[in-house]
Amino acid sequence: MSSLSADTSLTSGESRWSDAVERRHHDARLMQMLLRITPMAALVDFGLGLLAAWLVYPVMGWGVHMVWPLGLSVVALGYAVDSVLHLGKPLDVLARPAVRWRFIGEASLVAVMFSGIAIFLFPVVGPDLRFLLGVMACGAIPVGAMSAAPVREVALAWTLTSSTGVLLGLLQLPPPVSDVAIGLLLTMDLLVLASVRSVSDGVRARLRAETAALRDRQSLDLLLRDFETQADDWLWETDAGGRLRHVSLPMARALGFDEGDRLLGTRLTEVLEVRTAVSALAERLREPKPFRKLDLALSAHHPQDKPRIWSLSGVPVFDSDGVPAGWRGLVRDVTLLREQARELHRLARTDVLTGLSNRHVLQQRCTEAVSRCTSIDWPDRGPVALAPLTLCLLDLDNFKAVNDTLGHAVGDRLLQEIARRLTACVATWPQPQAVVLARLGGDEFALLIDHALTPAARDGLVAALLAALQPAWVVESLRVEVRASIGVASCAGPNLDADRLFQNADLALYEAKDGGRNRFCVFDAAMRGRMNRRAGIVRDIGLLLAAPGATHATAGRLAVHYQPQVRLIDGRLVGAEALLRWQHPRHGWIEPGEFIPIVEETGLIVPLGEWVLRQACAEATGWPSSVRLAVNLSAAQLGRLGLEAMVTTVLADSGLPAPRLELEITETALMHDPDRALACVQSLRALGVGIALDDFGTGYSSLAQLATLPVDTLKIDRSFVAALGREGGGQAEAIVRLIVQLARTMGMHTLAEGVETDRQRAVLRACGCEMVQGFFCSAAVEPQALRVLLAQRGQGVWPESAVSDLA
Repeated sequence: MSSLSADTSLTSGESRWSDAVERRHHDARLMQMLLRITPMAALVDFGLGLLAAWLVYPVMGWGVHMVWPLGLSVVALGYAVDSVLHLGKPLDVLARPAVRWRFIGEASLVAVMFSGIAIFLFPVVGPDLRFLLGVMACGAIPVGAMSAAPVREVALAWTLTSSTGVLLGLLQLPPPVSDVAIGLLLTMDLLVLASVRSVSDGVRARLRAETAALRDRQSLDLLLRDFETQADDWLWETDAGGRLRHVSLPMARALGFDEGDRLLGTRLTEVLEVRTAVSALAERLREPKPFRKLDLALSAHHPQDKPRIWSLSGVPVFDSDGVPAGWRGLVRDVTLLREQARELHRLARTDVLTGLSNRHVLQQRCTEAVSRCTSIDWPDRGPVALAPLTLCLLDLDNFKAVNDTLGHAVGDRLLQEIARRLTACVATWPQPQAVVLARLGGDEFALLIDHALTPAARDGLVAALLAALQPAWVVESLRVEVRASIGVASCAGPNLDADRLFQNADLALYEAKDGGRNRFCVFDAAMRGRMNRRAGIVRDIGLLLAAPGATHATAGRLAVHYQPQVRLIDGRLVGAEALLRWQHPRHGWIEPGEFIPIVEETGLIVPLGEWVLRQACAEATGWPSSVRLAVNLSAAQLGRLGLEAMVTTVLADSGLPAPRLELEITETALMHDPDRALACVQSLRALGVGIALDDFGTGYSSLAQLATLPVDTLKIDRSFVAALGREGGGQAEAIVRLIVQLARTMGMHTLAEGVETDRQRAVLRACGCEMVQGFFCSAAVEPQALRVLLAQRGQGVWPESAVSDLA
């Protein structure tokens, strides 16, 4: 607080000191104005004194009355001389109070001598002479007051003193003359005093304005000097002939001169001419119109320097007659700004990792190319019709595995290697300049071929891309196989736009991946139909999940059917697998193999799987206690946190004992995250739930991994079962025997899927398989039909009679 008070006091003291100096300066200037006018006014008083003496002398001679007019002349002359002598003195002398009081006294003395004429001469002269002396008085008072108006104190001293003397003289005259004269005198005095005040205030206001303008000009000059030495912008100024008359020091040094004065008188265009083409600048200087940000490229002044770019702005200067008198403006070195702008432009259009074009550039070029191609009438030539524009979308098949196992640094190097190979391949193509190679992000690349190709030529180029990626890539003594899938779409038809072209290529890429990967696929109209069907499945599943079990007007209904699992030794129904079925109002029964992969990809399998589990557990509570319920778990469910809690909640809500529930998982699901999958399976097994390994023999699980899994049942895949009982089925039978023997050794049960014939059933029984399921036993049936089977199979009924009864 004390520091703040001290700072405030210091600021206030500086302000008062500045105001006092300004007042002294103004007082000196006012005194200077007074001294310029006073000699003339004093000489007028000198003349009036002589005139009064000349008028009085014929009447009164050289009597004592002549003292006043002659004294007025002498005093006025001294006043004039003293004013002239002080006029040349410095302002600091004129600002002294003693000088002011000196001239107040001299003005008052002149007024006293003038008053003596009125006091002592008015009563003794005749009316005519008195009239002349009155006229002289009435003229001298305002003249003297206005001449002294710059210094108000001098004007007041003169006016009041002289008016008092005249008033005393008029009082000696008889009324009514004296009354009228006194009234006129007082009126005149009021007007004179008001005029003196107005003039004095006006003069002081003008002085204050001049001082403020001077202060602003000084501040501006200081700022400009600081601006010229420190700012990025430099000042320049030319005359009407374009010759420099002001050059800032930084600008002179930038031009190779030590001082700006060495450039004065030189034409601006001549200064720059040896370094740049100045035609644009010369053109701007021909017409008196302002210009801004005119870029000039200057060559290097020294060999070790780099070229510079200057940005000039200027405004014309006109004289008082409106004639152009030159130019004034700013110049800035914008070399760094332009380099940064170019770099930003490059970064905005380039993929930083690979140096290829980015998505923005590709979309821009694609939009331009599609607009151009759709405006051309390309003739259809049957199977060899030209494709004016081709878009290829490329996606690496194994990039995630490389990233996960070798790290992101190696993944980035792989992407750079892919970019190098693709660039080298495109360089060998015809018209490589018409190809835009871009990285879209992640492991996605794209090529836009902006020239006409036949289908055969197009397919050959795309095949060359795949061939360029085939050689293995060796990094840190590791061999990495590079594989990719490519979707190809061509511009065909006037109604195609860039977005649709990208969609078509993306659909073709999806088909390539779905068809086995490491291949390319060309878009056709059927792909869009499949895509629309896929989108409809996702939409309708979402509608059905909003109200599970209900029938939707446009999406149909979901239902859980059950396929019996039969024990071979006695034909009894010992379990049933819950299978999801979808009856659609337009498409009929949609196969699970079509919609299950889709809902797995979209994540809808999680809520859908929970609904199936709830439905099945609730239904199984009405079965005999010896019949188990089997429900499939997808990889998405197995890797999701909270699965154990969800299963526990469903069992508690339904009342189904945990040992009667068997959850089926696939070997593939275990491979996504083996550690997480193992922990999840162990937690589920700890609940008392049975675990079945589905499709065994087709995945990648090892015996070591199998030994760590708490599996209760191995389900033999239908691909082995289908070969049983047929010619050449010995190998499949041997595999089945090995699986059964392995299961017995590890204390597991066996169940064969897809059993359709009695021959397959017999071979499986001979191999020691414990249970079967498939069409031979029964197809998946609705809950009511299953209850009939449960009643029949519980008595050891064989499949033929059971199925016929259901029919």
